[in-house]
Amino acid sequence: MIRKLIFLILIGISFFACKDDDEISFDVPVEFQTISFKPVPGGAVMHYKLPDNLEIFGVRARYTNAYGEELIKDGTYLVDTILLSGFTEAQTTVPVKLSFFNSEFAESEPIELTFDTEAAATVAVFDNLTVNPFWGGFNVTYKSPQTVEGTIHVFYIGTNPTTQQLDSILMGSYPIVEGGDTLNFEIAQDLDQLDVVVRTDDYEGHRVKMEIYRDVPALIMDKLASEDFDFQFMGNIQEKEEYGLGTKYLFDGKKKGDGYRSHYMVGENRIFDTFVAGPEAFGKRFIFDLGSPKVPAALYGYAYLNFDMDFPDIPSYIFPGEEVDLYIGGVWRGTYHSRLPCKLKVYGTNENPETVDLASCALLYTLNDEPDYTVWLKSWCKNTNWANGGPGQDFSHVTDEAFNEADPIVLRMVCNYTGETFRYLILVVEDTYYSNRWSGDYPSGYEENADEYITFDEIEVFVKAE
Repeated sequence: MIRKLIFLILIGISFFACKDDDEISFDVPVEFQTISFKPVPGGAVMHYKLPDNLEIFGVRARYTNAYGEELIKDGTYLVDTILLSGFTEAQTTVPVKLSFFNSEFAESEPIELTFDTEAAATVAVFDNLTVNPFWGGFNVTYKSPQTVEGTIHVFYIGTNPTTQQLDSILMGSYPIVEGGDTLNFEIAQDLDQLDVVVRTDDYEGHRVKMEIYRDVPALIMDKLASEDFDFQFMGNIQEKEEYGLGTKYLFDGKKKGDGYRSHYMVGENRIFDTFVAGPEAFGKRFIFDLGSPKVPAALYGYAYLNFDMDFPDIPSYIFPGEEVDLYIGGVWRGTYHSRLPCKLKVYGTNENPETVDLASCALLYTLNDEPDYTVWLKSWCKNTNWANGGPGQDFSHVTDEAFNEADPIVLRMVCNYTGETFRYLILVVEDTYYSNRWSGDYPSGYEENADEYITFDEIEVFVKAE
């Protein structure tokens, strides 16, 4: 009797289990109105149109990615594409199982189709990636497809400063940029040749590909003494010894406003010991004649440190008895940094530098900041003199030792390296930064330099070491 009872219970359980399976099964054929696959970098896009069946809630794709992981991607009537991602190298006939599911997420029996993929950006970048010599280091230049995802890591083989052992030194990690990018690196170690390692990862943390580029020459630059080149400016230069303005201050070896500081420390705050070009200096040519063709390395342009000093200005109203120097006020208009370049280009040529069409010259360097005050606050000269404090450290009352130890403020116009030699370098300044003296012009700033003056405290010229 007990055996019969147990048998009947098992029969009942089986009956209800079968009934439950029938209720959650979804028996419809997997037939699309349209379906196609388009290869894209790192996968494929599945384009589909579901059948007109109200029981079908969506489509499910199951496939295995490049790392052996099974991925599931769902699509509904609300969209018409599914991105089948997770691949590295280009592949053909990748299998994918497709099924429909209903509102209870019960699935139909799947069908199997195949798709092709293109190489992912993490792989494709290596097809057009070069590691090139650069000044004091190297650069990495690459092109990438329009669809990108992933990270590029750049290392060089050098001495680990902690262990003093040979190691891979990480220089940086960067998102892969659509279309491509150029990454410049300066290294602290003195090496004649470099072994550079480039690795890519996807955003899921998988290491995708790595290449080693061996024996990349490290370029060394030499600074030319001022007597080893000739300089001319194709515009106006302020030569006023009573104000300490002139060409001689551009190559006197003082880079931080040393001369100006020496004067204001004894109460002479209208003597500047610096170089000023203008008025109407924008677009005019600074010409450096190297004497013979050389591989250009860089121009370094220097600016004052921050002395928290008001510069001469022309006031809106001049009261009776007030002494106003209209000349020097017009040169500075109250703000030093409004005479510092935000847009400039450096060219190389072997033709007559006074008349050559700049479009035919080799473009070696570009600075292209907007003149806005908010841009200046992040610029190469953000720490320079500003009467209202500014972000830079105030050096107006520091000791000589502290001043001498301070790092200079320098615009490093490092030239693109091609190996070409040029006799002449041409520097053209196109604009300078705005000030923020007037709150009504916040945040863009105020144009203080309508007369187009330009200043550098020093310029240095560098070429490839022989």
